[in-house]
Amino acid sequence: MPVTGKPNRQAAEKPSEKAIEAFISKGGSVASEVAPKAKYVQHPLKFPADGTLFGRMESVRKAGTVQLPRNTWILQAIAEKLERETQ
Repeated sequence: MPVTGKPNRQAAEKPSEKAIEAFISKGGSVASEVAPKAKYVQHPLKFPADGTLFGRMESVRKAGTVQLPRNTWILQAIAEKLERETQ
């Protein structure tokens, strides 16, 4: 049950056809051709459809003591590999 009644709305003045045409003719600016620079480029990771690599990775990831998101787990694995390779 409403506490107050509906507000009385006054009819808005309808713009003239000339005003509408002037607004349409005014136009706007063109969208920027240059896309804003991203902080980093993100590449999608795709696994072969016929392989078992994804399944193996998921079973190892889920067997861990702490459940990490897939992206974090993959980034950690890459960092560990780079650490081994650069020593």
